[in-house]
Amino acid sequence: MAKAEAGQSKVKVNTSSVGELKTACDTGLKELLKERGYEEMHTHTDVKLILGYVGIIFCAIDFLYSWKYPFSQTKWFSYISVSVYALTSGLALIYSYAVQRDTFFVGYNKAKGHVVSAGSRAKSNDPTYRLTLTTRPIRGSQDPPVYNSRPLELKQPFMAWFHEDGEFARPQFNSDIEAALETLLTKKTD
Repeated sequence: MAKAEAGQSKVKVNTSSVGELKTACDTGLKELLKERGYEEMHTHTDVKLILGYVGIIFCAIDFLYSWKYPFSQTKWFSYISVSVYALTSGLALIYSYAVQRDTFFVGYNKAKGHVVSAGSRAKSNDPTYRLTLTTRPIRGSQDPPVYNSRPLELKQPFMAWFHEDGEFARPQFNSDIEAALETLLTKKTD
């Protein structure tokens, strides 16, 4: 990849692949938010990792127990470890679909006193990027600012942010997202 003027690498994708277009936009948004001083929160990843580790630890204990003793003595623990593994895997799946949904970035800015969440969707047969931005005050902050509480939805065709050859038009993308963020973070006046 060649280096761009601002020190960022050029992003070039296959314009026929909605998945590549969506990934490029998601990555561009993450970079923009980090440039604006947002630190990424990894809560969704942490929850799924903890659930996975619990299931793996039970299976590892079962393996070690089965290594030392014959199966007839350890099968009860094998039933338990397989059940725990299935349960934690199921809980991680439910968490992904019910809680995390389309969210790919959650970041906080201590100086501004709020958290911004970003989620996106794109259908395989519709080349439109659907971005949902939400904000909330940081928990425990004193006198949190009040922002628009409704999520901001932005729908834009991918080709508004990509050249015909598939190069990501970062300046256009950044200006559109900056405008959306300013709208989202405008304090309520009513």
